[in-house]
Amino acid sequence: MKIKFTRTIAFLVCLAGASWMLPLVAQTDEQIERFNKEREVYYNENLQLTDSEIKAFWPLYNDFNNRKMKLMEDERSTFVYAQKNANNLSDKEITESLDKIRKLKEDQLRLETEYYQIKFPKVLPPKKVLNLYKVEWDFRRHLLRKLREQGREGRTEDGGAGGGNGPHPLPHEPMF
Repeated sequence: MKIKFTRTIAFLVCLAGASWMLPLVAQTDEQIERFNKEREVYYNENLQLTDSEIKAFWPLYNDFNNRKMKLMEDERSTFVYAQKNANNLSDKEITESLDKIRKLKEDQLRLETEYYQIKFPKVLPPKKVLNLYKVEWDFRRHLLRKLREQGREGRTEDGGAGGGNGPHPLPHEPMF
């Protein structure tokens, strides 16, 4: 039971890395749509966006998110490939994989700089750009709380898996 709990916590920590990760875990278009809508409502309310700010912000933010998600997926797949094949890769190939991972991390930083320093300030006042960092963090915590609550609802009083509630919302194995 302790190992399962540890794996669940490890999964949640990975999930908390960015609010955009939930669509990667989601299994249906409907779940992705619900996530995007919930994120949009949460950000709009917590950033106190005006109608004109909403219209200008969301296309930018969605582009930022999609590009960042692609970079992080490339990083993850490079890492997973290198880890799974480490015994069969030469030192040179491992070094190339590490270089690629580092470059992808640098690309993520450049992307954040481009959006947070240049693009977002064109459509939001500086205070709201600053608050965006906090809102992103708070939304991740909000998702974690929700997942924990869903996990509790799927258990019986003896701590075992609940019956009749459908599959447990978290996978049994860690994502990575």
